[in-house]
Amino acid sequence: MGQDGRRDDPAVVARALVESRFRGDVTTATSLCAPDIVMRIEGSYEAHGREGLANLIEFNHEVATNVRVEIHRIMVSGDTVAMSRTMFLDVDGQAIELGAGAFLTVRDGLVREWIDYLDMSELARALGH
Repeated sequence: MGQDGRRDDPAVVARALVESRFRGDVTTATSLCAPDIVMRIEGSYEAHGREGLANLIEFNHEVATNVRVEIHRIMVSGDTVAMSRTMFLDVDGQAIELGAGAFLTVRDGLVREWIDYLDMSELARALGH
């Protein structure tokens, strides 16, 4: 979470979740989520609950190295956070750069839903799919 730890600001909560997910910090990421969170990578994957998100983070940590994320823009309207970002990672020695858009729903200081929109084809190729 940000220096001030403000869970009343949806942008702060969303940023902290995304940054902790790509750092591989399962404890922080799951603490920022509602117990029944739904995390969907549109068209390819859906995780349910904190355990599902933890499994996704752990899987990503197993298959990718040198992972980092750059958040470019965050906009908030009510309890909806829109975000654009770029993820950088290495998979089987291949450097991959993935741009993504996301919508996160934040209520009562917790993320309830996270929907990512990105082209997974380069990552799928690197994984041999």
